[in-house]
Formats: sequence, C-alpha cells, structure tokens
Amino acid sequence: MASRKQLIHASKLTRAIEFKAVLAGPGRVSGANFLLRAVIAGLPQARLGLIASRKATRRAVDRNRGKRIAREAFRAARLDYPALDVVVQLKNDLRKSGNRSLRLELDQLLSKLQSRHGSEKASVKTPAMAAHTVVSEK
Repeated sequence: MASRKQLIHASKLTRAIEFKAVLAGPGRVSGANFLLRAVIAGLPQARLGLIASRKATRRAVDRNRGKRIAREAFRAARLDYPALDVVVQLKNDLRKSGNRSLRLELDQLLSKLQSRHGSEKASVKTPAMAAHTVVSEK
C-alpha cells in the first residue's frame, strides 16, 4: 500500500505513447527553470510525467532534486486540478535556485495550467504559495 507521500502508479505517466500525446498537445506554460505541458486526460485523476535530461542539468543530484520538487508540488495539489496529463521538463541548471523558489515557480505554473484548462474546482493556493504570499500594508 502506498503511503500518502507517494504518488500511486495510476498517477504517473509511464509509457512513451503517453508522453508523446502530452508533448504534441497545445497546452504549455514556461518559467525560468521548468516547462510544463498538459492535455486533458480521459481519466478521473491528474497524472504526472517527468523529463530531466542531462542536456538541461548535468549533475544527477540536480536532476533528482528537480524531479523530487516537481513530484511534491504535483502531489500536494493534484486533487485541486482537473483530470490533466502533465509533463514537467527541467529547462536549465537548478543550482542557482533554492528549493523554495523552485517550488513556488512550480506552484504558479501549475495554477496557470489549472486556469487554462477550466477546472470546475475553485483555485486553491498550495501551502508553498500561501507561505510566499506577500500582503502589502498601506
């Protein structure tokens, strides 16, 4: 039995044909460190695929860190998103950015995907986004 902190197998894109379908789709948002692509899936839950190439990030420790942060962000918010197949691709070396800034970037990109694909559920801020929300006082 999978713990609550693990993504179950049904929540992952695993086959090449699934990745090709998402990569060929029109839904795409990009940030400084990540590129997210998404298509509406015919399944009841959102699924995640990860692409972390050596071309983008040379060191394995950086690739693994990027994938871990992407899984955490997706897992924390997957119930708030429509049934999308989402592929997260690392764009560049992550050594220049801290974990909090990477997580915030992913949360913002996932929110953009949610708004573009018309989720029936209200937009809910993930814990990382709530922690970084700045309230201006006048």
